[in-house]
Amino acid sequence: MEEKQIQPTLYETLFKKEWSYYTGAVLIVIFALALSMFGSTWGVSGALGTWGSMFLGLFGIDTAAAFGNDTSKYNFFANQASLTDIGLLLGALIACLLAAQWKIRNIKHYKQALAAIIGGLLMGIGAKMAGGCNIGGLFSQLPQFSLAAWLFLLFVFLGATVGGKLLKFFMPPVSNKRPNRKRLSAEQKARNKKIQITAAVVIILVLLVVAFAVAPTYPAAPLMMVIGVGLGYSMQRSRFCFTAAYRDPMLTGETKLTRAVIVAFALSTILFFGKHAAAFGTDLSKLTADNMPGNVINLQMIIGSFIFGIGAVLAGGCASGTFVRMGEGYVQLWICFPFFCLGNAVAGGITKATAGTWFTAGSKVYLPQVFGGLVPALLIQLAALLALWVLASWWESKKRASF
Repeated sequence: MEEKQIQPTLYETLFKKEWSYYTGAVLIVIFALALSMFGSTWGVSGALGTWGSMFLGLFGIDTAAAFGNDTSKYNFFANQASLTDIGLLLGALIACLLAAQWKIRNIKHYKQALAAIIGGLLMGIGAKMAGGCNIGGLFSQLPQFSLAAWLFLLFVFLGATVGGKLLKFFMPPVSNKRPNRKRLSAEQKARNKKIQITAAVVIILVLLVVAFAVAPTYPAAPLMMVIGVGLGYSMQRSRFCFTAAYRDPMLTGETKLTRAVIVAFALSTILFFGKHAAAFGTDLSKLTADNMPGNVINLQMIIGSFIFGIGAVLAGGCASGTFVRMGEGYVQLWICFPFFCLGNAVAGGITKATAGTWFTAGSKVYLPQVFGGLVPALLIQLAALLALWVLASWWESKKRASF
């Protein structure tokens, strides 16, 4: 007789079952598009430098003079990046609590703490130099047809490859001892589930109260918070991680997540195409250095991308991934976070000192201008992404065959 398959309950389907990478990719693109329509393009690391500068200011350090970071006009509820960053953390936390899966995930060895500190500093420095992290420097720029995003992708991948090699040094020694895990009884599991779901509901209610309280003064704040929570929830449930997409092909040969990230790039490119067509039309002569999308391509941006890639792998998550892993209870990323903020703040001194030098000399390159229009740029970019998807699939097959 065939065994009856137990159908998952509605609770398990909605809150406990993991989503596919592609589900995460689609939702993340939709939330990012909504953010750009009602606010500005999605960025994560920008707020971290401000927070790091504010912390240094507690010790009497004039960060405006030392690093060019003026925090005097900063307002949390008027700052989109701050709202969405906290939303990422809370969205991941809510997702874990609703699934009754939240727990403190401790580090197992001091080397992991060291990797978190070094990785956080490198990510902070790299993001500042590159003009953004995996989100602001890549995910939000590539759909805007910026050549700088493609260069960021190349050099962050190279940095992640180096980071993967260095990661071996920070791996904790293998122990033959089995972890002493306390098994919970059915009653304890039921009580834990009830506590975590209740905590999730309380957090959601608190968010609603805060949203209603600040809405009269900051009308955009509630929506930014909701979108941030949606992004964090989607990334947690789908296990979507940009850093793993660069790291895994070299470490394990696995490219499922890599291909999902490529699909996210392609879908975002298609959805953002309409926005760019409406903004610039066919007359690209209206574009100037001020209104042209993307970062300036220069040596500082390239080095920053490379450094960021190393740091993200060592730390165990990029900027968005750091907030999501913090929400999940990973102590390693809680250690990484303050050093990310400090690295980003202090790196302002690098960008300040090198401003106007050969190190920062460069220009923006908008692909529709290179390829003779938005439509050719769209087709060529989609073809390039398809080629990357095929390459990633081939690489996984090749690695599997070698084992």
